[in-house]
Parts: sequence; structure tokens; C-alpha cells
Amino acid sequence: MNKEKLWQRSKQRIRFRNDDMDFYFAWILAHQNEGGSALGECFYTASQIKDGDPESWYKAWSEMARRVESQATQALANGHRVSAREAYLRAFTYHQMASIFIRPRDPRLREIWQKAQWCFRQATTQCKPSAEPIEITFEGKFLPGYFLRGNDESRKAPTLIMIGGGETCAEELYFWIGPAGIRRKYHILLVDLPGQGRTPFDGLFFRTNTEVPIKAVVDYTLTRPEVDAERLALFGISGGGYMVSRALPFEKRIKACIASAPIIDIYQLVMAEIPSVLLKTPGFFRNTLTRLAGLRNPLPGIALEKFCWQAGVSTISEALEMARQARVERIEEITCPVLCMVGEGESEAQMMQAREFYNALRCPKAFRVFVAADGADAHCQINNLGLMQQVVFDWLDEVFGYRAENL
Repeated sequence: MNKEKLWQRSKQRIRFRNDDMDFYFAWILAHQNEGGSALGECFYTASQIKDGDPESWYKAWSEMARRVESQATQALANGHRVSAREAYLRAFTYHQMASIFIRPRDPRLREIWQKAQWCFRQATTQCKPSAEPIEITFEGKFLPGYFLRGNDESRKAPTLIMIGGGETCAEELYFWIGPAGIRRKYHILLVDLPGQGRTPFDGLFFRTNTEVPIKAVVDYTLTRPEVDAERLALFGISGGGYMVSRALPFEKRIKACIASAPIIDIYQLVMAEIPSVLLKTPGFFRNTLTRLAGLRNPLPGIALEKFCWQAGVSTISEALEMARQARVERIEEITCPVLCMVGEGESEAQMMQAREFYNALRCPKAFRVFVAADGADAHCQINNLGLMQQVVFDWLDEVFGYRAENL
């Protein structure tokens, strides 16, 4: 087994010996739930990839993305809107995932991002449920996202704001929670906070005080007439687990929150998770990231380089100094109900932080550990999004006293 992996995120293996590559492959497969990938396309593409080689990953997924996008274009030209929508959704996934191992200074990164976003917007304009593009004003710039209506009448309904992690974008969050929420008559708001999605291209970078951009998101959400202010929920996955946990003591307008998984100390988690081979690299804390390029497994180095870019810094030492300030405090001041979720396939450090956060809560709370028998034990339940959706929305239904089937 390759021990030069990025994080401990799963104990299962699907296709690749390289742990990071195998996790992202599972991520792509997970999009099948909502039509964002196809099994045959995924396994054919995987067969064209050299295990652990980032360039072959990019090449294979880009080729599949172009192939499927061409199918979508032809279907649309012939008036087959449903087929076009389905193909554009898959093309989005393949374009987006082609970018995972592209370095931030590589001009291909922005090009791929633009192609992926274009495919997603083509898909969601063809048939319902559509995803309304939104821009939330923030510090002279914009936080991009989408609003999905849970009913055709724009009737007030419970609303869930979803925040992703360091490797997601608002478009990709659609597959995590979008149609699942619509089926249950929830309005859904998907948004990128600073550092996520396209925002680093626009000069917005990760910040530790995530309560500030989340306040702007809540401000915007409550201007929408469809939103029931008394049934407004917040959901964060991966790094978003820190972002929402940090914001809760400040943001009392949130009436329920889900974190998968809660993170209360970014620096402690990062230091526990950084591969030992990187910590042993000469000059790791003071030198630029170019030293990491020669590692036997280049993927962790690429990921750290991308993280520094998203944080608006150039060295690992700067990023780690920023991480020292990323802490969740005043947990006892959180008043809304909170659901904490974590998978047993995640790291011991992540499990410990989730439990510490849960134990410190003084509000109504629930804790769900997904085990291997659930088929959902990987990071953010990536290996069983259907079960994750069921747990999240059933819990919200109970908290809000809401039953969509009675409407």
C-alpha cells in the first residue's frame, strides 16, 4: 500500500492502488446517484489511467468529458432535451474531476473549470429541476452559487444551505443534496465561500473567520420570499464541517445544522494527517512547494500546492500559520439542534474532533457514525450518498416537524 497518501478518508479500495486516486474515483462513481456519471464510462476511463500518474488522470477524464459533451450537444441539436441534460451532467463531472490533480498555476485549470461550469449550466437549463445561478455580494466581490426551488409555486418551505470543502464547488454540491432535497420539497441553496470553486480566480481566499461569509449567505437567503426563516438549515461537508461549526455560535438565524464531520482545530487535524514523508522533506516548513514535485507519489504535493493557492499564500509555513488560527470556540453557545456525522473509515484524528465537538454541545444534538456495513463509512459518506441524504433529511423533517408528503 502506498503510504504517501494525502488524508485517511476511506478503508475500502475500488480500482487504484494509489489511495488518493482511488478515493476520487469513488467520488466520481458517487455522482451516479443523481445522473452525474455512468458506471461503464467511469471504469473505461479508469482503465486508461496509469495508477498514481496525475497527467494520465487528466488526459483520460478530459477525453471522456469531451466525448460525453459531444453527445449532449448532438442530442440538444436534435431536440432531445432530456438526453442532453443527462449527458451534460456527466460531462460536468468528468471535466471537473479532470482538474483534481492540475497544479494551480497551470493555465489548464481555469480552462477546465470554465468548461465544467458551462456543461452544468447547460444541463440545468434544459429540464426541471433547474438551478438558478446566484451571486451573493461579499466585500466588493461575489460568492457564486445556485438556488433550487422545492416547489413550483415558490411557496415558503424549509431551506437548506450547503457548504462544501476544499475540493468542491457549488455545481458539484448539486449531486450531494440538490435533487434529494427537491424530492422532499426543500429549497436548496448551494454556494461557494472564499477559497472554494472559482473564487480564488476572483481574488477570494480561504479565511478562518467563516462566520463572516456565512452571515452574508444567510442575509441573502432571508431576502428570498420562498424561504421559511423559522426552518433554515446549514449543512457542511469536509472542510465545510469546520466552516459551519465555526459560524454557529455567531449565527442564531440558523435553526438546524448538520456537519460531516465537525472540525474544531484545523491545525491539529492537518498535522495529524500530513503524510510523514512530507514532514521529513528537507525545508518542508520554510521552502516553497516546488520541492515536493519529486516525491514518489506527487499527488499530496499537488493537493498542498492547491490548498496554498486557495488560501492566498505561497508557502506551507504560511498556510500552517493560518491553520493555527482556525479554531471553533464557544461551542456551548450554540443553541440550534445539531447533527454530527462521521464515517469509521475516516482518520482517528477526525473521529476524535467530531466527538469532542459533539460532547461540548449543550443544544439538542445527535451523533451518527456510519460503519462499513452501512456502505457509507468513507469521508463525507461518499460511498453511499443515498443513505447520507436519507439521514440528513429525515433528521431535518423531525427537527422542523415537516412532512412534504402531506403538502
